[in-house]
Amino acid sequence: MFSFLTLNFFIYAIIISLIIGVSSALLSPYLVLDEQALIADGLAHVSFTGIVIGVLLLSQPLFISIPFTAVFSVLIKYLIRNKNINGDAALGLLSAISLALGLIIIHKSSGFNQSIETMLVGNLWTVNKTEIIIASITLVLIILFVFLNYNDLLLLTFDLKYAKFKKIKDTFLSYTLAVLTAVLITIGVKTIGTLLIASFVIFPVLVGKEFNKGFKITHLIGVISSIVSVLIGIILAHIIDIPAGSSIVLVYTGFLLFTMLYNKILNRRSFRWSNLQAKEN
Repeated sequence: MFSFLTLNFFIYAIIISLIIGVSSALLSPYLVLDEQALIADGLAHVSFTGIVIGVLLLSQPLFISIPFTAVFSVLIKYLIRNKNINGDAALGLLSAISLALGLIIIHKSSGFNQSIETMLVGNLWTVNKTEIIIASITLVLIILFVFLNYNDLLLLTFDLKYAKFKKIKDTFLSYTLAVLTAVLITIGVKTIGTLLIASFVIFPVLVGKEFNKGFKITHLIGVISSIVSVLIGIILAHIIDIPAGSSIVLVYTGFLLFTMLYNKILNRRSFRWSNLQAKEN
């Protein structure tokens, strides 16, 4: 019944999904809690065009789309930091320009051999070894970045003014975070899809926050929920024949709703217990 678990394409799909899920969960708090959640969605649209160009020029489009998206991420960060442009406006402006350019290239090119639908929702079943290697390197870089700069990133996320007062390397950290996010999103667009990859960044911290156990536990729960959601989502996708990225997102959604309901019930019990103790006293 579960013989498909030994198939190469399924193993590759699980590996790269886990890599993307864990990587996203590690970056999630620093983006979402700093109100940069939309950067994932904006960069996904930018990456769409990078992959379009990459498909036309190389057999491995990631070699074109990764630097393309990374440059745009730096430009977005520069506009936000130095030109006093609202972050959402900068993202919306550059992502719209990039997406429009990508659609024009597809329309005018006779050599583009991928369906737009596949690029929008992704296709985990066509992952190759090169993409896994690139994703693995990205995960290692993200782990090192978070581990070596944990306290500074925490300060940068919650109190930028104090972070600057403490003279932490806020410029370096901000731009590095933007570039790593761009690389991750680009890999995600190729496999999970343009429309869905942003959810991988948003869900982990939302799930973790429901437990109200502090930043480190929020981080840890986000990683665990990503791993569980990816595994369940991919298996369900194969069994009932639906897009794997969509299946993972729905499992994530169920995870979030469950934690919200659990938190609500727990708070209600705590409230009743507090009232009971007050009456007894």
